[in-house]
Amino acid sequence: MRKYKIFIDDTILNHLDAPNKPDVMADTQSLWGMFQTDIYDIILPETVVRIYKDILSQIQYSSVSVSGEVSELARYIKDLVLLDCSDLVIQNLAAAQVSDCDFFVSWNYKDVVNIKTIRGVKIIAMLEDLKDIVICTPTMLIQ
Repeated sequence: MRKYKIFIDDTILNHLDAPNKPDVMADTQSLWGMFQTDIYDIILPETVVRIYKDILSQIQYSSVSVSGEVSELARYIKDLVLLDCSDLVIQNLAAAQVSDCDFFVSWNYKDVVNIKTIRGVKIIAMLEDLKDIVICTPTMLIQ
């Protein structure tokens, strides 16, 4: 059986210990437990790996850096989709696309897990002949 490639951003790691959001923390920890069983190929941005190296020692993962291809796709996403989010978020979306991920998992509703971004990424995938990546929260993935 093929392993799904899952891109996770820093919001996932931030919510592994978030006692002020118990439901979010519980779902994040459930997903983390799934990651520890090595049933997915986990992809993270290099910037996140540098910050969270200790916790990441618990799972197998690959990192992706901002290459020319990622930068070019990020510019295209920003120009075409007109996302009102940080360049880092747009670079992460581009990195997930370039890495041929199946899922982009995040708790960032404002910039990532929303209709505008989901539709925009879908349009880019169609126009550029890229994989249609599913953007979701951990809750959606563990169900």
